[in-house]
Amino acid sequence: MKANRRLFIYVLALVLVLSIAAKGKAIMKLNEIKPDMEGVARTVFQGYKVEEFPVKIIDIIQGDLNTGLILFRAYGEKIEEIGGIASGMSGSPVYIDGKLIGAIAYSWSLSDHRFGLITPIEDMLALLESTGQTGEKGFRGFPLNTPLYISGMQGRAFQRTRKVFENLGFQVLQGGGLGARTDTEEALEEGSAVAVQLVRGDVNIAAIGTLTYMEGGNILALGHSFTNKGEVDYLLSRAYINAIIPSISSPFKLGSPTDELIGSVTVDRNAGLAGTLQKVPRIIPLSVKVKDQERDKSEIVNVQLVKDEDYLTSLITNVSLQAIDSTLDRVGKGTARVKLKITGKGLPELGLERENVFYSRSDIAATALYELYELMNIININPFKKVELIDIKVDVEISNLDNVALIQEARILNEKIKAGDTLEIEVTLLPYRSDPVVQNIAFKLPDDINPGNASLVIDGGLTGISYQALPDEDYELAEAKQAIVEGYKDLESILKDYLARPRNNELILQVYPAYYVPEQEIEETEEEGENQEERQARENSPGDDVIETEEKEEKRPDSDRKIREQNSYWEIKEIHATDYVLEGNLVIDFNIEEVTENTAPGSV
Repeated sequence: MKANRRLFIYVLALVLVLSIAAKGKAIMKLNEIKPDMEGVARTVFQGYKVEEFPVKIIDIIQGDLNTGLILFRAYGEKIEEIGGIASGMSGSPVYIDGKLIGAIAYSWSLSDHRFGLITPIEDMLALLESTGQTGEKGFRGFPLNTPLYISGMQGRAFQRTRKVFENLGFQVLQGGGLGARTDTEEALEEGSAVAVQLVRGDVNIAAIGTLTYMEGGNILALGHSFTNKGEVDYLLSRAYINAIIPSISSPFKLGSPTDELIGSVTVDRNAGLAGTLQKVPRIIPLSVKVKDQERDKSEIVNVQLVKDEDYLTSLITNVSLQAIDSTLDRVGKGTARVKLKITGKGLPELGLERENVFYSRSDIAATALYELYELMNIININPFKKVELIDIKVDVEISNLDNVALIQEARILNEKIKAGDTLEIEVTLLPYRSDPVVQNIAFKLPDDINPGNASLVIDGGLTGISYQALPDEDYELAEAKQAIVEGYKDLESILKDYLARPRNNELILQVYPAYYVPEQEIEETEEEGENQEERQARENSPGDDVIETEEKEEKRPDSDRKIREQNSYWEIKEIHATDYVLEGNLVIDFNIEEVTENTAPGSV
């Protein structure tokens, strides 16, 4: 019953949409279309001018729920010249007797490119009322590879981005930059070339297709999905077509988006795209400032990004990588100082800042962006809350210097050590191909630290997870998501711990004191009159031990429990900044003498 009710509501909404559309524009429904009917399609072959070419209906391919696709053949001088239907013609409206029947949407590669499939206009009109509908109905054939043009990117940044979108089925091409020739008298109309943009500015990433329908501020395009995500919020602009390039695989339109924004795409489903004119989506500004200290050269890359969490991490890191690569004009060693500032609703205090120093012997650009990648992953794929990003700023300064040092040796200068004393520590750093540098550090021990054997651990901030570069684009996000949430209950605690991580140029000193066991605890572990065999039997009975321990824990005085908690979680740590990115670690064992009644803490 529920399924029938949903179907009735959908059909009723479709009838209403078609009746409204019929008042403003003549359409021909699928059941009116017959084989051998002839009509025309409209598209742009070059520039902005919309031109027509003839088509002939071959048959109707029926699908589920009374839907289907229209098999057709294109012909005419223009089609013969370019070799058939081209990628980028997706959305080209088709008319029979002046009535709109649908949009060119599907064809086959390595075949006769004059044959293709049309998405019926009634399926596309339903997109205007598709909120909450899945749009997954019927056979959908093989969509024309929508050309996705990337400009402002070269080399590995382009290849990384290309891999992301080729995995989604796009034909990725390098295109011209934003703002290509808008001095046209051609008005926007059905058949005009349009671009759906994910990134806009100094770097542009846009798919080029064709406008199918325009009425009352609403538009339809493509005739098939772009990302097939349902409700979206993408930038929509006009597009300029340089030419249609013949190809054995499939001809394609070569073009670029213009700086003329015309609206937004709000629905992306199997039957195509729907959107509105004169209303642009909310975007995320990204500014990447890079300075090459060696050549005293600076560049700033500014882009606008659509708010799509699935692509944001990749787009932000790859745009930043392009900014660094184009500024340095090399791939190799160096030291980088990186400042990140991310603003967004849902972040603690509406934003976060992080500064760190990185070193790499082989690829400083990729290494410098690792924390940006990590932070964006935490924000975009965390399962706790959605963060509405408002602004992202990345500031990178890179030198060709080897500002890296190994923690070579360390020693404690104190002859005797008691609770409350100040450890005099001498740490020797060995900079890369340079003379050793000695750093003296005073480390104050707590007055109530436990006597006995203790350990001083000295770490460099670079030792550990931060000593990584950008992962490949095939990196499994599911694994990253599991790693992010493990042990956390909210986003704030994840970010707090991340931002508290030591920086790569910091020297971390941490003392691990002896564990103090109160006499009462020792006495309680030995039952009165218990011989060796009984004690061994008790020790080999874990179930009884657990019950017994729980009972004794309840009886133990609060002071003893506090001592135990202090020994387990008490962190005695100091962090000291240095002039070098630090590698390596050392451990020094030392003894803390017990303080007698005649010896005050901290005395010599």
